[in-house]
Amino acid sequence: MSRDCCAEPVAGPVVDARVLRHAWTALGPLRCGDWPTPYSLEPRHREETLAVLDEVLAGLYLAVDADGRMRWLGKAHRDGGIGARLRDHLRHPERARVFTGVFTVEADPFSPPKAIEAAEGRTADAIGLRGRLGPRTWPVVTQAQWLAAVTPRPGRRSCPPRLGGGSDSRGGVPA
Repeated sequence: MSRDCCAEPVAGPVVDARVLRHAWTALGPLRCGDWPTPYSLEPRHREETLAVLDEVLAGLYLAVDADGRMRWLGKAHRDGGIGARLRDHLRHPERARVFTGVFTVEADPFSPPKAIEAAEGRTADAIGLRGRLGPRTWPVVTQAQWLAAVTPRPGRRSCPPRLGGGSDSRGGVPA
């Protein structure tokens, strides 16, 4: 990879409470934990941060520069989690230079991948990022699609019901 493989990520809005609230609420009931967590990506803290974020298998992340301006909105779903996604970004010299911090919103790692994608798109729309961070694109989802994706569904039965079982209080198990 050449030293100038890609353009520096365009600076977006300052990440403030409003921006974080949109990222936090976009995951809806799939969210784990509390308010978005800030981490340092300064070179002296980078490895420690990435090791911590290896444990966050699913969620959204907002990479910021030294002035607190958003440089990237992304998602992770398993496969190394947010730590692995950030390592991919930091292989680009331009991103490694400008990404000085990251805010993460953790999601249930068993969330459907489409739900995490929908949350990423909803966050981009709520913040107003389309067309503001260069050629980046995010999934386009309607309110109904987002609700359908992030609303938990009843779990499957772990075993089929017994055929011909009785109706006693022990679930039809014969005495």
